Amino acid sequence: MFNNKRDHIKTHAGGAAIVELSRIPLFSNLYHYKKTIKNIMPRITTALIMCGVLFATFSCTQQSETPFDSSSLVKPGDHVKYGSYVVYKIGEGIYKINDPGTTTGRYGAWGVDMYLICGEDKALMIDLGNNYIDGCEQDLIEPRENAAEELRDVVYELIGKLPLEIAISHLHPDHDGMAGAFLDSEVTFWVGEGENIAAIQSQHNIDPSILTVFTQGEKTFDLGGERIVETLLVRGHSNGHTIFILKKDLLLFTIDAYGNGVGQTFRSVESLKIFAEDAQKLVDYISANFSPYERYGLRVYVGHTWLNVYSPYYSPNKEKVDIGYLDWRYVQNLCSCAKGILEGKWLVEGSGLLHVGNMSQVDWWGTAGQAIMVYDLGTIVIPLELAFEAAGLEMSD
Repeated sequence: MFNNKRDHIKTHAGGAAIVELSRIPLFSNLYHYKKTIKNIMPRITTALIMCGVLFATFSCTQQSETPFDSSSLVKPGDHVKYGSYVVYKIGEGIYKINDPGTTTGRYGAWGVDMYLICGEDKALMIDLGNNYIDGCEQDLIEPRENAAEELRDVVYELIGKLPLEIAISHLHPDHDGMAGAFLDSEVTFWVGEGENIAAIQSQHNIDPSILTVFTQGEKTFDLGGERIVETLLVRGHSNGHTIFILKKDLLLFTIDAYGNGVGQTFRSVESLKIFAEDAQKLVDYISANFSPYERYGLRVYVGHTWLNVYSPYYSPNKEKVDIGYLDWRYVQNLCSCAKGILEGKWLVEGSGLLHVGNMSQVDWWGTAGQAIMVYDLGTIVIPLELAFEAAGLEMSD
């Protein structure tokens, strides 16, 4: 086993132990060999433990940073959860990125939706949801770890190598919140004329110069492959709210301009009047540019789809209705509701406009004690005295 020549055996445990075995008889060599092993075993054990810890740490790190996998989004309706978001496929290359929200926040923190449309040449993201990078004090939102990376993972996995543009429907904190996630990338941020661009500075400490202002009705986003997103102005919820139309796919993204299944809220006569004006323009546009078959197939996506589940009639005995998206009827009905209020039609029997009183479902908007006006699927929440003022009528005691 050993020869008569001098043997040198170097044994390493963490780069420390070096042992030299001299030319000695076999049994003596075995004795020293066992003694050497006994001496270096603690170091070997320590090294193995350290390797185990490093491997476990690496494994955990890899698991927590698992990239977003979109392979299960095969057909419309498929969805997958990733971190804070639930991603739905709503069309070929078209996705809803839903933030389910949190019960510890308020307003926009209770759930908001973003949309991503991919063409052959580029991708367009509509809205940026809540700010989870820094949090949002007014909506009681706390920052989340890796929030920016999480949203970027979803978006860039879905768009692949397509260049990205972002259009913000209106500058409220639950719709422009994650702008910070894309500041260091080559992304153009768009916002419609009429919005207060200084809001992004006060809300998220982001320089308004990142925003490129466009004129609604003139600006289109050509994404390639005959996928063109048109823009229209619908004021009322904000002064420059943009809605987006994807005609080829029969999709209308009204975000907050038309509210949602729970209706739209107005706190001034002026906001009701300008909404009625712009809503009629949208109805006219759709009537002129879509065939009857296309109009009936329109899917209308809003900014807070979780609110769609409420019945438009708001009877205390009615169950919630499962509505993932709205339709052409809703667009017409909400317009008719607004115009009906301006004409005092809730006081006219058989007009179709009903004053149904108060609604507990919207008390958290500060609308308790206000009037709920309903025209078929369209609902508007407005203080009753303002409804009379808007109609040019005197409110009786």
